[in-house]
Amino acid sequence: MNLMGIFNEKEIQLLNEAGVVLENREYNDGELKQFECNIMDFIMNHSSKNGDISKLNLEYDSILRVISK
Repeated sequence: MNLMGIFNEKEIQLLNEAGVVLENREYNDGELKQFECNIMDFIMNHSSKNGDISKLNLEYDSILRVISK
């Protein structure tokens, strides 16, 4: 799956913030699973007390749905 053709600029920026740097190429299932883990780790490393985790879950929800297909 080539994610550069799927995600918009905002989603690519969110991925960059989570430490996922995309290239214009096909990614295999193992790489997609690693991206999913990186995003989940990024989200869970934030504070739940001030609502950061909930906010980030909402922001990354559509991205995670695409990656986990």
